[in-house]
Amino acid sequence: MKRIRMALPTFVACLGCLSSVAGAADEAFPSRPLTIVNPNAPGGFVDIVARGLAASMQRQLRQPVLVVNRPGANAAIGTIAVTSAAPDGHTLLLQSPALASVPAIDEVFQRPPTYQLSQLVPIAQITADPAMLLVNPSLPVRTVKEFVALARARPADFLVSSSGTYGTTHLPIAILEQAAGIRLRHVPYTGGAPAIAAVVGGHATSVASAPSVAMPQVKAGRVRAIAQWGTSRLKAFPDVPTFRESGIDIEFTLWTALFAPAKTPAATLKVIQDAVRAAVQDDDFRATMGRSLSTVAYADGAEYAALWQREVKRIQASVRFIGRTDE
Repeated sequence: MKRIRMALPTFVACLGCLSSVAGAADEAFPSRPLTIVNPNAPGGFVDIVARGLAASMQRQLRQPVLVVNRPGANAAIGTIAVTSAAPDGHTLLLQSPALASVPAIDEVFQRPPTYQLSQLVPIAQITADPAMLLVNPSLPVRTVKEFVALARARPADFLVSSSGTYGTTHLPIAILEQAAGIRLRHVPYTGGAPAIAAVVGGHATSVASAPSVAMPQVKAGRVRAIAQWGTSRLKAFPDVPTFRESGIDIEFTLWTALFAPAKTPAATLKVIQDAVRAAVQDDDFRATMGRSLSTVAYADGAEYAALWQREVKRIQASVRFIGRTDE
């Protein structure tokens, strides 16, 4: 993993830079509409946050802020589009834990890097929510203990869907497999919404999902929530225990964070960061996140640097556990 360790310090160093930017922002920015690229399919938790954030940011910047979905290749297609965009602040990336997984995947397959973390500069974390373990109601399990026992007894019957191999909803499953000593059959889809639809339709037995995506299906009785990867119970799901409560000491957060291409001028980044900080405090944004069960967890500068280092280690460990797969 030598190449990733070399890229990470540069990336983390950029995180601390934003809080100490000097000088006035370029008055010409923004000079035209901004685009937030969501490298995932529509309907997932990243999409919900991206559209809410865009609506609030454009009120701060007085320019339209558009959301463009560029899914594919474990969110790499949309990410590459931003790394290769002009570093002028008009093209941004809203990403999830999948961002850190791709460089590690390249290492596992011993191939040239798809992109490096140093090609992006982080602006801020926006939201953070624990993944939830959902099952089709026909599966005869209601607790983590029953889930693990059945998985050990009938591994061929467990088809776990996800947003893609090594993707945001595959990684928490890998963490569960490693901690519980089980192996599950994995079926990748093109996004979080299609993955949960597969469980609803009976094409898969279980899935890890964001609370915002899970809620409508849980309320309708189309899926059953067994546990969640958080550190405490969620207000919206008071009867769903954490894995720690269920005897398995694991956690995993589905976060979203905003990034810009590397070499974006510091003054431009300061304007964007100020707009984002104001946007997440906006009553309309917070109401939108509340309705969608996405938890605002804003962090920038040194605080986000510490969070990022922890997440990179966790994500890379999960990728190494999954190992090589047929793509």
